Amino acid sequence: MNPSPDDLAIIEEQAADWLLLLEEQQLPISNSQHYPTQLQDWLAQSELHRDIFQKMQQLWQVTTQLDTDYVEQQLAQIPPAIDMIKRTEKRSRTSYYALAAAFFLLSFSIFINVEQPSNKTVTVANNSPAMTDVQNQFFRTTINEHLTFTLDDNSRVDLGANSQLAVRYSNSSRELTLYQGEALFSVAKDKQRPFIVRHQQSQVEALGTVFNVRAHPTSIRVDVLEGTVSLAQQQTIKLTQGQAAQITQTGTIIRSKAQGENLTMDWQQGRLVYQNARLGDVLDDIARYSELKITLGSQKLSQFTYNGTLLTSEIDSWLHTLDKIYPITVTQEGKKFTLAAN
Repeated sequence: MNPSPDDLAIIEEQAADWLLLLEEQQLPISNSQHYPTQLQDWLAQSELHRDIFQKMQQLWQVTTQLDTDYVEQQLAQIPPAIDMIKRTEKRSRTSYYALAAAFFLLSFSIFINVEQPSNKTVTVANNSPAMTDVQNQFFRTTINEHLTFTLDDNSRVDLGANSQLAVRYSNSSRELTLYQGEALFSVAKDKQRPFIVRHQQSQVEALGTVFNVRAHPTSIRVDVLEGTVSLAQQQTIKLTQGQAAQITQTGTIIRSKAQGENLTMDWQQGRLVYQNARLGDVLDDIARYSELKITLGSQKLSQFTYNGTLLTSEIDSWLHTLDKIYPITVTQEGKKFTLAAN
């Protein structure tokens, strides 16, 4: 007999309570030998208890790697009926985000296995000859780190600096979520399984093509280097080779020429190229390549338009040139830069 949704919700809350207890008592979450007797008894009650606890545990560990701004955006979509999250907010901020994000991912059944980017090139292998279950991976890079990996279907992903990507494959679909950062996708053809990349409310669909997705807090940009993609949010547009488009959260579409050549993006060569870009988006990008902290004296400065190319190896020098482009003053104290309107 399958458990009801209410029964599952109760077990998920119980599993979350146990994880919070382990965290608060500073007990190792992944070592069952140190679990309290009551938790071991609870796990022994049923396979469902053990399965949900394991999935919640995996998600708890993964969500510590997610950007908290992204988690906050997604929490707004979770129904207030999830009282466990509300109660947890009174505890430590780390516990709150970990549990809240875990509930969010559980609600969409995205059970992720963490892939640590210890090598610059990774191959994700399928251990079974016939894929019958959903396969999930999670990839992330640190500041100024790039990672290249090949997925089970031979699609290749070049993940940019300080980026986070979840991959979910099944027999009927190939779905990826770019939480933050940038990635170049070289998609293997498979007419039976659409290849879809999501970011917030936008999705990009392709069959046998090469395209780049750059995620910003308030927009998404897609550059097509080969083939055709469909970019959808409030409306759907088609982009072909050499074309690019940026869509904001409000649905505004800005078309431009695709960056890069020979199936390689400029960012892979250490160059960030912009055409009529918001200065705020540019600063968001360079934060993925540098430890420098940049503060805007006014958010109005983020709306300035920037055209040009900057080298990721010379970000500090580039920042000192901004007062020659805009009516602003640039001050530096160690690794902290402040941009203030004149």
